[in-house]
Amino acid sequence: MPSAFFKYAAVASVMAAILLATSPIFADGTSSSAKIDQISDPLADRVLDMFRFEPNFVALKTGERVTFNNSRGQHTVVSVKGLIPDGVEKISVANTASETLTMDVPGLYVLTCKVHGRYGMVMLLAVGEPDAWKNPSESWTRKLSGRQYEKLQELLAKLDAKFPR
Repeated sequence: MPSAFFKYAAVASVMAAILLATSPIFADGTSSSAKIDQISDPLADRVLDMFRFEPNFVALKTGERVTFNNSRGQHTVVSVKGLIPDGVEKISVANTASETLTMDVPGLYVLTCKVHGRYGMVMLLAVGEPDAWKNPSESWTRKLSGRQYEKLQELLAKLDAKFPR
């Protein structure tokens, strides 16, 4: 009969394998595919975190995929017009447990939830290399307001930390 140590070690190694296999973000902040969850957390410390995308900042290489989970009920994923690369069709994910998109156009993508955006439910996708971005944040044609603006400023600070100019 195996000892308790071996039972715990076996469970720990299985859990570690699952975590590594499902973890979308690597230590350098890039991924081959990212999984974004939509969270409702009434116990969050800040209003900006009550409704959120997790993670809310993801850097992908051009052509990589992103999966949005839990776009059911009142959670949605929509691109903000004027805050995505020119020529990219509107992103709209709703009424589905999971939807995967391939990000073929480099640039910065600001996404929000139609219902919870007013609470700061905003995320930022950075696709491709910064020198290929045709829409640096300084050129965006739309401004956000209120909590959306506040969250976007936090996300742009993350972007600047990852890709200093």
